Amino acid sequence: MAENIVLAGFVAMVALASAGVRLFFRKYRLHRRPNLLTLVTGNTLVCVLLLAVFILSGELYYRFVYDTTESFGLSKTTQRWFTRHFRRNSLGFRDSVEYPNASEVNRPRVTFLGDSFTAGHGIANVEDRFVNIVRDQLPAYDVHSFSMCAWDTPQEISCLKMAGNSGYDFETVVLVYCLNDISDISPEWQRVLQRIMEFSDPGFLVENSYLLNTMYYRWKAFNDPDIGDYYQFVRNLYEGPTWKAQSDRLEHIHDMVTQRGGRLLVVTFPFLHALAPDYRYEPIHKQLDRFWQKNNVPHLDLLPAYQSFEPSEVVVSQFDAHPNKRAHSIAASEIVRFLAMDIPDVMNVER
Repeated sequence: MAENIVLAGFVAMVALASAGVRLFFRKYRLHRRPNLLTLVTGNTLVCVLLLAVFILSGELYYRFVYDTTESFGLSKTTQRWFTRHFRRNSLGFRDSVEYPNASEVNRPRVTFLGDSFTAGHGIANVEDRFVNIVRDQLPAYDVHSFSMCAWDTPQEISCLKMAGNSGYDFETVVLVYCLNDISDISPEWQRVLQRIMEFSDPGFLVENSYLLNTMYYRWKAFNDPDIGDYYQFVRNLYEGPTWKAQSDRLEHIHDMVTQRGGRLLVVTFPFLHALAPDYRYEPIHKQLDRFWQKNNVPHLDLLPAYQSFEPSEVVVSQFDAHPNKRAHSIAASEIVRFLAMDIPDVMNVER
């Protein structure tokens, strides 16, 4: 209701400005010699009309046409995108299929565990997500996705615990790791994140205008130093006690899977927005690879698969650093090959 009031206000603004321009030119005919005040008044009215038309056009575009996301998920356009495109199965996970019990199917199972990259943040059609592409390319496998946007390692551990306690059969579990999965360990970053997620109330107009709301959060993202420094902040967490705490949690995931008879594999995504010949986060990838090798866990680092691309080719948009449709397709191809190497006869299982 409030959104409609704001839209009606923008329409009324155009109507009033248009009426003012018409009245002005009706009163001051073009053939009359205008004075300075007349020129200033006329130009001001025309500028107000153009501004009103621009605002109304922008509001209509962002409300009815624009359909994509931004990284932190705060804007009205992103929230509406999730309402339009996220459909959940009976377990609460985004997917187009239900997940049957192992006793109900005679197929081996692959379970992906991850966050927004795995859930498909920014991917409107869930079938274009890498999980679903893998399912399509490996029809002999029962492919599940245990993933939620904004999950970090603790939520993934909790998910595994709940699944195990409810009798879920672990077979092949693929942890889809993002470099910022470590960030929850830092109290400092949690305070920063809470502040980002709880920006001060921007007011009625910004809260209920799609145009002004979008511009407001883009301005905040551009000017907030904590958002700008976020990825560098993550880089520093892979040192000292925070890495020790994270490595303990990752080992715990490994233990949980193996103790329930499953096998853990890991896929690591790079920061796609930062791809460059001198990619700054490569030392973290090498550190993770050494860690998984030490724990005898097969590890697929996706950095080499993306390194020849420009960030604009593989991210959702300049405002959203999540992988786009092309990036999901690349990941799916790499993951299918990875599974073929690490799961016996993965390409030859009968339907």
